[in-house]
Parts: sequence; C-alpha cells; structure tokens
Amino acid sequence: MSLSTGRPSKNLKKVILSDVTDAEKKTVRVNFNLDEDKYIALKKYALDSRKTVTQLLTEMIDEKVIER
Repeated sequence: MSLSTGRPSKNLKKVILSDVTDAEKKTVRVNFNLDEDKYIALKKYALDSRKTVTQLLTEMIDEKVIER
C-alpha cells in the first residue's frame, strides 16, 4: 500500500441539490373570472384562516376532486 498526496474527496462525485431533494411536480397557472363580492369573501376567508387563496383553493380541489 502506497501513500499519495492530494485531497481524498477529489475523486468523489459532486452532489448537487437535485440529488438530495424531491423533484417538484410541474404546476400550471389557472385563471378564471369571479364575481367581485365572491372574491372579497374568499380573500376575507383566507385572511381569517391565515392561508393564501392559492392554499385554500388547492385544499378545496384536493377535498372535492382528487380525493373523490
């Protein structure tokens, strides 16, 4: 066995962030028209729930459509 100089980690494969994190699902943007009164009520509900409108709508879609 011979000794050598240099960094032992030099020959290791470099790890990048995507190697250690879960791949995110692709998202799409959804736009639709909503009556102003309904929009304001939705925003108030989101504020009271301490969530974003996106979080609320995603949860509602999960409950009503995905888990159906």
